[in-house]
Amino acid sequence: MAQPPLISSMERPQGLPPGSEPSTGEPASNGVIDGRLHRSMATRRKIVTALETLIRAGTLSPTAEQVAVQAQVGLRTVFRHFDDMETLYREISVDLDAISIPLLKTRLQSATWESRLMESIELRAQIFEELTPFFLSSSLHRHQSVFLQEQSIRSAQSQRGVLEKILPDHVRRERWLVDALDLILSFDAWVRLRREQGLTRKDAMVVMQRSAQTLVAKS
Repeated sequence: MAQPPLISSMERPQGLPPGSEPSTGEPASNGVIDGRLHRSMATRRKIVTALETLIRAGTLSPTAEQVAVQAQVGLRTVFRHFDDMETLYREISVDLDAISIPLLKTRLQSATWESRLMESIELRAQIFEELTPFFLSSSLHRHQSVFLQEQSIRSAQSQRGVLEKILPDHVRRERWLVDALDLILSFDAWVRLRREQGLTRKDAMVVMQRSAQTLVAKS
């Protein structure tokens, strides 16, 4: 049975209004405030890391209770730090960008554009394999999140932009060809090859490369 989405499907604990923080009712010095801020940021990071760990382990839609246990914090703490799911998605997105952006910006070394295309597919395979659990988790919640919908569009546009920079002018002028390459080299195609068709990582990459080679050979 599928688990409900983290936090958004659950009721807030009684007596804890959105965004509330415990207070002693006494003024605090700057040092105390700085210490509280540091602890708050550290706790927030623990919650984000816990969620990412659960997703990587295959729990694609963790509950708040599961996140609290993984982070070793109270359930109220999870709600206090992440009342808004969009905020949580944005924080995870920053971590995922830290993985994918350096690879996307890797300078391709091959001499010909055809070889650079094959090289870029190897990099895509590395990124896709690393981020597949988060892609699947995002797919489960995309209909509930404007941010995830927009992020999906931005990601597809970024992947197409990388592709178009590799292709020579005569290939880019063939719109259908660019669209076809964009499709067969997409994250969706990778997930289909790896999960539904059961291919190994290496075989899935070979399918993408040979499909791309066959297409560009007709250009």
